[in-house]
This record gives sequence, C-alpha cells and structure tokens, in this order.
Amino acid sequence: MEVVLELLFIALALTLVGVSYLAYKKSHLRAALYFLLAFLLLAIKKVVELSKDALRVQRDVSAIVDALEVVVMILFLLALWKR
Repeated sequence: MEVVLELLFIALALTLVGVSYLAYKKSHLRAALYFLLAFLLLAIKKVVELSKDALRVQRDVSAIVDALEVVVMILFLLALWKR
C-alpha cells in the first residue's frame, strides 16, 4: 500500500510539472518556472527514496534527499516571492 501511495505522489508531482509547464508557456512568468523545477525535484526525490527501498541500496542517500528538500523549499520560496 505504501508503494502505491508513493507512485501516486510521483504521478501527482509529474502532473503538476505538466501544469506548471503549460502555465509558463502561456504566461512566461518566472514563478511558474520555479514551480516546475520544484515539482520536478519532488518527483526525483521520491524516485530516489523509492529506489533506495526497492533496490536496498547500501549507500546512504539521506544527504541527497535532504539536499533536494532544501532546494525544493528554496524554489517554492522564490516562486512565491517573485510573484
């Protein structure tokens, strides 16, 4: 059940990437581009977490995941601030 939720999260994040892309294409607002990048990084973060669990990767990927979270938060802040 947990894997299904994670896959739904990835699908939702990729859908939001598509919506953000359409918004950027229509308006050329930089904020939409920041949202696009943030949602894309969220999807990548979840794929890294899911692959770590599925493949039982021995390496500690928590540093990568934490860095992605920080970058996503910065992009959300920039998107809201630049409006």
